[in-house]
Amino acid sequence: MVPEKKNKGSLPARRPRKPNALKHGAYSSIELLPWEDPDAFEGLRRAIWEEWGPEGPSEHDCVETMFLCLWRKHRVRAKRKVDTAVALDRVENRVFQERPPPVLLENELEVIKHALAETHSPPRDDYERLLSFSASLHLETDAMVLRLTISLLPTEFRDHLNEKVREDSHNTTQDWLIALKREIDYVLLPRIRERRPDPNGYLPAAAEILAAEKTMEDLAVEERLDAALDRAMRRLYFLKAQKQLEREAKAKVVNGKAK
Repeated sequence: MVPEKKNKGSLPARRPRKPNALKHGAYSSIELLPWEDPDAFEGLRRAIWEEWGPEGPSEHDCVETMFLCLWRKHRVRAKRKVDTAVALDRVENRVFQERPPPVLLENELEVIKHALAETHSPPRDDYERLLSFSASLHLETDAMVLRLTISLLPTEFRDHLNEKVREDSHNTTQDWLIALKREIDYVLLPRIRERRPDPNGYLPAAAEILAAEKTMEDLAVEERLDAALDRAMRRLYFLKAQKQLEREAKAKVVNGKAK
């Protein structure tokens, strides 16, 4: 079989597309991780080849090394973004994802059972205070306890409940309870969730993300990749310079005369 001809300075002609698992041969199983974009991988590799136009296996090896160093640098930066997202997700006001019991509990014993099933720290902000208030309500809650609890809420929520869910507008304490819970669960809590996350919730994440050892670790990896990239680039320059000198030496004599 006659081997396929290749043009110098360019990649081999494209073959029919294969499934992602096989498209890049050895690189697909070694260099390309399952969640990484095959098109981005192939696009960067082709761009590097087109930029440097390697000739022969030695130059090809240099360009492949440069490509892999750049790809791994992209991976380090992507890892930093993932680390940040994970840290924020772990500490970023998980309380905003929590919801109170969907209905009024029967009695105080049910409230205690619900509280024991949850792992809440002491209320840290307005959302947690309202969440705790809603979760503490049950059908046997005393009206005097309700008045006292409402009076201890932040002014914004106390005034809102006293205006929108007036005690004297309901025939019984249970009716008032149901109206209070509905107003808290469907008006006040969603309003706080949309307003903002608690800025203090980001402090542990910031401390973790900006820790000197993590920053220096990422920088050290990038520096090693840059050093490998520089070595491959210098080797490529040397090979190209050598070939250029050889071409010039051959061009000096044509039919025994200087060209």
